[in-house]
Amino acid sequence: MRLAAFLRSYFRLSSGGFPAPTILGSLPDGASLVAALNARDVFAVLNGGGLSFQSSAGATITLTALQSLYQKLTNGGAVTVTLDSAYNIVRTVLSPYLGQVFNFSIFSSGAGTVATPTLSDTAVTLSGTTSIAAGLRRLYQLAITQLVSSVTMALTAGSTFTSIAQVGSTNNFTVTLGTNAIVPTVGQLWGITVTAGTLPSGYYPINKVTSATSFVVALPAGTVWTATAGTLLTANPSAPVYSPLVTITAIEAVAAVV
Repeated sequence: MRLAAFLRSYFRLSSGGFPAPTILGSLPDGASLVAALNARDVFAVLNGGGLSFQSSAGATITLTALQSLYQKLTNGGAVTVTLDSAYNIVRTVLSPYLGQVFNFSIFSSGAGTVATPTLSDTAVTLSGTTSIAAGLRRLYQLAITQLVSSVTMALTAGSTFTSIAQVGSTNNFTVTLGTNAIVPTVGQLWGITVTAGTLPSGYYPINKVTSATSFVVALPAGTVWTATAGTLLTANPSAPVYSPLVTITAIEAVAAVV
């Protein structure tokens, strides 16, 4: 009982935002204890005073690696900031876990301004006043609200696969179906057995929804995948699939001290 009480106190008093291990009777569950200790180690590394300082003079920028980021924008005019997809953002996070929270900042120096950042997908949710006035630094907080999913989108009987098409030069692809009348939810999975094309058969995270027959999925980066024929899957996967959701909240804007 003393060990269980100590562990509860130890993790309750920490400020890392990570879960305490599961206590089974008077002993901790081994797997959850290891996970909690690893998360605490990561938290200690990330909060050792270091920042990922980056500077850009461009009028447009896409931000992916947000953990501990201090992004300085030196362009003399308005800057368009795009936040990458949740799929890509969370892949850059050191040992990500459900419920993880961290901060990042964007500083617009000189006469530059930033309107509300553009989102690459709707698996990223923006909250609060996220724009940046000239000469101000805005602090944001990111929370991982979902890391994996085991839920495959529902389909109308007789639904068919039509095509996938790359969105710009990103690793997002628009999926087009035929017949389906059930609108999927961002964070669910799209499953397919590919019979013609380079895309491996499997389950992929849905990160933007236009309709029941048109939605966007994130695919592994670095390849322009193709799929011209395939069978849609309705069963859930045998193991959870990476399908992150994040919420980014604007905390405050202050004058930067240079």
